[in-house]
Parts: sequence; C-alpha cells; structure tokens
Amino acid sequence: MRFTIDSEACDKHNLSLSEVLGILLIKFSETGNSQDTIDKLVSEEKLITLGNPSDPYSVYQVTQRWDDEVSAVLLDAEKSLPKADRIENLVKQMRELFPTGMKVGSSAWRGNIRELKLRMQKFFRLYGDYTDEQILSATKKYVDSFNGNYTYMRILKYFIFKSETKSRLDDDGNVVRQLEDVSELANFLDNPERELSSRTRLI
Repeated sequence: MRFTIDSEACDKHNLSLSEVLGILLIKFSETGNSQDTIDKLVSEEKLITLGNPSDPYSVYQVTQRWDDEVSAVLLDAEKSLPKADRIENLVKQMRELFPTGMKVGSSAWRGNIRELKLRMQKFFRLYGDYTDEQILSATKKYVDSFNGNYTYMRILKYFIFKSETKSRLDDDGNVVRQLEDVSELANFLDNPERELSSRTRLI
C-alpha cells in the first residue's frame, strides 16, 4: 500500500493535512480504534506524552529516533529520489570535507552515514536535484570560508538542513510556533559567494 499526499490536493478538497492523516489513522488502525494505536505508540516510547497522560486532550510528540524511522519509510517510497548508492557515496565524500572530532558543546562534526543519508534524501525531496559535483563544491566552499575557525560553523547534518522552531503572530495576535526547514547547503548552492558574517549566528 502506498500513499502520496499533496498539500495542494488537500486544499482543493477543503481538507487540512492533519485531517487527512487523522482519517487515515482511524481507517487503517489495526483494531479500528485510533486511540489503541496511540496508546501502543506511547507504551513503546515511539511517542512521548506532554502533560498528564490521563488527559484525553494530551499533546503527543514523536521521539527523534522514530521520526527518523518514519521519514525513512516515506522517503524509501519516493521513486524520484536519487538511488541509495549514489547518496551513500555522496555523504561519504561530504564527510571528508568536514573536520574530524566533536564540535564544542554539540555533536560530531561529520556525524554518522545513516543519518546523513536520510538528511540528503530529505534535501533532494525539498530542494530538487543537484549534481554531486555541485554539492561537493558548495560543501568545500562553505567549510573553507571559515578559514579554520569553526566556532560558528554548522555540523554536517545541520549544514544539509535543520528543522528549526519559528514563532510568529497569527491574525488574532496569538503566538504560533511551527517547524521550518533551514538548509545552509541549499543557500550556499544558490549563493556560493555569501559573506561569512551573514552566517556567524548559525550553529
């Protein structure tokens, strides 16, 4: 079974993305009860309950590991993405362009291949296809632009892209928080000559 959900198609049929996913959850829950599915995910620690677990209106958050696993499932079904072998070879070459060791107060500069493959799959889906040569050239220029002072340079996985929480005011003046994908790789591919000073606050 394969689902392809397009946000524009949702709008056309006057449905939000969350409504479509909610309907699919109920329709395809193994027991016919979507709450059973949610309870199972919580018990297996694939979801975390924020607040009182007994509250029927509890807010749930997906754990990072299972967010990555579901992303991998969806991306594996994307026939338009580059082949897995190409992406693996590409991320191995990108890793060689980044410093070894750990970034102070953060994670390993290069990260692990599995996570980088997933991020590159997401990158290609979000930003379209680029040649390996373009990506490697942009990566090298990005690293070289710091002239060995890597204090404000992103680690490789965040260079590819990072989901950041952004806050804005809605029409009623309420603060709304939403995730926004930010890609230094995409920015550097489009603007390879950007000044380092424009990136000094990025970590």
